[in-house]
Amino acid sequence: MPGSLTETFDNLYTTTWQNMKSETADQIFDATPFWFWLRQNGRLEAVAGGRFLTEPLRYASSDNVTFVRKGSAMPLADKEFLTVAKEDWRYLADSIVRFGVDDQQNRGKNAILSLMNAKLENSRDSLVDTLETRLAGSAGTDQFNGLQDIIADAGTGTVHGINSSTDTWWQNQDHDLTGVSFATSGVDEMLIMMNECSNNLRMDRPDFLLTGQVVYQYYWGETLAQRRVINKTLGDMGFQNVEFMGTPLVWAPTIGTRIYFINSRFLRFKYDPQMFFDMTEWKAIPAQINDRVAQIVLAGNLMTSRRRTLGVIHTIDTA
Repeated sequence: MPGSLTETFDNLYTTTWQNMKSETADQIFDATPFWFWLRQNGRLEAVAGGRFLTEPLRYASSDNVTFVRKGSAMPLADKEFLTVAKEDWRYLADSIVRFGVDDQQNRGKNAILSLMNAKLENSRDSLVDTLETRLAGSAGTDQFNGLQDIIADAGTGTVHGINSSTDTWWQNQDHDLTGVSFATSGVDEMLIMMNECSNNLRMDRPDFLLTGQVVYQYYWGETLAQRRVINKTLGDMGFQNVEFMGTPLVWAPTIGTRIYFINSRFLRFKYDPQMFFDMTEWKAIPAQINDRVAQIVLAGNLMTSRRRTLGVIHTIDTA
């Protein structure tokens, strides 16, 4: 009988999560503005396994482009212009723990569903919080890349296995506002950063600006007298935003005194569709009576293919 009850609960939890999974994944990636913007713009990329995540990069132009006249010989130099960015898979997981006593005491349909939904919803909310916290940080041994890895304050660093101190074409844009009044020069600094990221090329122009709450409120106050345009897509999802040069500026509580200039065309969250918030099999916990555990797992990582189109203004003084 205990085995039958255990199997019934295993199947009930697993089936319920499978029915919830698609909606839950959408909710997770729609919960905060950065992840919503990536998903909305098709920047979640499914990758079916493999030892590493890779991204092809172009880092040089052709030496064969030239003006010609009648009878001119074309240069035929073969030049290396491609390299590959390589990144490790990282795994985000949460454990769903069930105690045999709870299963035994919650056999009624309403009690079962209430307990089960509470556990699964708590797992979903915890995954949202972890993804958002990770976004603002830098990767340790096991975590997804954060914005401080890919869009570093110093502009340099080794990203996806490429050392930008030697391969300078792989550096991101950066401005340190230490000692600079944001009230006096903030908008000018934002304009400069926008131009440095885009180099006046339409496809290289940032399409999303992300900052912290204090900086966002400060910018809002400084531009109060100006005409403000709100991005309707973000606004409809409940995200406060104001546009700068036609680009939405939003805030997240974990970002602090930075403004990230993000071009989502060259930013991807790559994930394995077989480990996209999937639940593992239920496993018995050793030395416990009918206690069980399963994990919800997301395999992936955040990657860029053109780091020079990304920028950060940091150490902003809003005093």
